[in-house]
Amino acid sequence: MRLFRTFGLTLIPALLLCWPAGAAAQSGGDAFLGRWDITLPNPDGKSVRACWLDVTREGGELKGRFLPGNASPIPLGQISIQNGELIFQYQSGRPPDQMSNEGRARVVNGKLEGTIATGKQKPRPWTGVRPPVWPKEPPKRKPGKPVALLNGKDVSGWLGQYPNRPLGWEVRDGVLLNPNPPANNIYSEQKFMDFKVEVEFNLEAHSNSGVYLRGRHEIQIQDDYGNPPNEHSQGAIYGFIAPSVEASKPAGQWQTLEATIIANRVTVILNGTKIIDNAVIPALTGGALDANEGEPGPIMLQGDHGVIRYRKVVVTPLI
Repeated sequence: MRLFRTFGLTLIPALLLCWPAGAAAQSGGDAFLGRWDITLPNPDGKSVRACWLDVTREGGELKGRFLPGNASPIPLGQISIQNGELIFQYQSGRPPDQMSNEGRARVVNGKLEGTIATGKQKPRPWTGVRPPVWPKEPPKRKPGKPVALLNGKDVSGWLGQYPNRPLGWEVRDGVLLNPNPPANNIYSEQKFMDFKVEVEFNLEAHSNSGVYLRGRHEIQIQDDYGNPPNEHSQGAIYGFIAPSVEASKPAGQWQTLEATIIANRVTVILNGTKIIDNAVIPALTGGALDANEGEPGPIMLQGDHGVIRYRKVVVTPLI
């Protein structure tokens, strides 16, 4: 995923505007504090946008970060609690087409229920729940039977993230590719909880993709050979965890990726080099298939940025 890529929104930093004095420090807002995994139905009625919201209080003032479903989380310039309702605003779009967006919510029976108004669109309802409580240390697991998700013949066993869009993937000489991007993001029909996934991929120059663990946590795939690693570079848990070293190969070469996820811990090996070691995944990443963090999920491959080839996707469940 590229920073500022969209599924209908492109994010820029929120404008730092001020609420009336004391508005953010109103009492009675502790029920909103913490992180929420949010499900926002898309207008097509067939897919959802997976978002999250993190609300804190620092020095008596409310602070917040919001992931509207794509790109990276942004700080909220405006956030307050008024008459028992949480209200926040953020800006989207690039000049001169910027839009002001507003979120509103109340805590109802332990859930966050509210609406998002995007630009001039009609407000859409959304629901937030608390993320799972993960163990402090990942439980011990042993490998099960490996599952090959690519059959080398066709795209059976894979579905599109957006049902109203063409799949845009095909198999040539045993290799899965998206020859004319943008293509749909595709995910496996099979779901997994704790597992190791082994991937072989080949990027064209300036291309960009991603491998989503459980369909919710993206490992960035992109042509950035020779660049210093950061939280958006190849092998990163997008927007959160940077690789410890740069281990990419130049575009046009086959590369290997191995990732092991147990509970909320992840280890990533790129081209034989361990670049992330048993790190905590803090939240959903942009473009997630859904917001159901505590449930098994599929492997999802991103296809809307450039030509990418996959010749191996093998999942070994850890049981």
